[in-house]
Amino acid sequence: MKYKKRIHIAPVGFEVDRIVEPAVEYKADKVYLLVHDNNEEDKASPYIERVIEELEKNKIKSEKVLANWRDVESITKAARKLINDLKEDEIFINISSGSKIHAIALDRTIMTLPDQSNITEFYAESKAYEGFKPGKKQLSVGVKETKEIPKRKMVLPKENSLETLIIIYESYKEWKTTRGGDQHEWKGITKKRLAIKLVTKNILPGDPKNVGPRELSALEKNIIQKLRDQWKYIETEKTGQSWYVRLTDHGMSFVNEMTP
Repeated sequence: MKYKKRIHIAPVGFEVDRIVEPAVEYKADKVYLLVHDNNEEDKASPYIERVIEELEKNKIKSEKVLANWRDVESITKAARKLINDLKEDEIFINISSGSKIHAIALDRTIMTLPDQSNITEFYAESKAYEGFKPGKKQLSVGVKETKEIPKRKMVLPKENSLETLIIIYESYKEWKTTRGGDQHEWKGITKKRLAIKLVTKNILPGDPKNVGPRELSALEKNIIQKLRDQWKYIETEKTGQSWYVRLTDHGMSFVNEMTP
């Protein structure tokens, strides 16, 4: 029988107690520390080492996970990958120990997960706020109370829609590899080629060797209209005799966050 570990995920800012004390209280087996991916500009480096030392004193393992603390998308992607890798364990996510960007990204991460049954999101309220002053060891001291945050689910495009976005994204990557241009220079993937790929993956019914008006109509009605008009993740444009489908900036960010 596999033992379920109690895993904490905590961003590291200028706090120590708000990471360590909840980990001790909840009897964490391991704490994954979200740290900035550029060590040279990371002002939280001294706090990272202190957190690791304090966790070691309490016989709790730790591991650093890199993400750009200025970028919600980077944090969301890193956290989603980590949670999916640890889906067999009990996961506790601390949104009180980092920046507002960390809190937003981690909350977004949880809301995008179809299964949240093994996840607890919490906020550790400090006993006293020290403020960021020279000589102070951390922004706040102690933990007054740990509050669990009710979980919510974000409404997301259906799985077939995500598969479609991934196909479009992969087409863009292929084009970028050969042409070297940026997203806005890319015309997109033709509707017919997209339909062939979707039929091949059994996302649309039909024969991939004989894709015609019926399959193109189903693609437009069942997938493209929603992704374009409702979600604003794609845009379509006719060039010559062909219709092209490409990702918008929002679509590109969504695919990036939702894929490994």
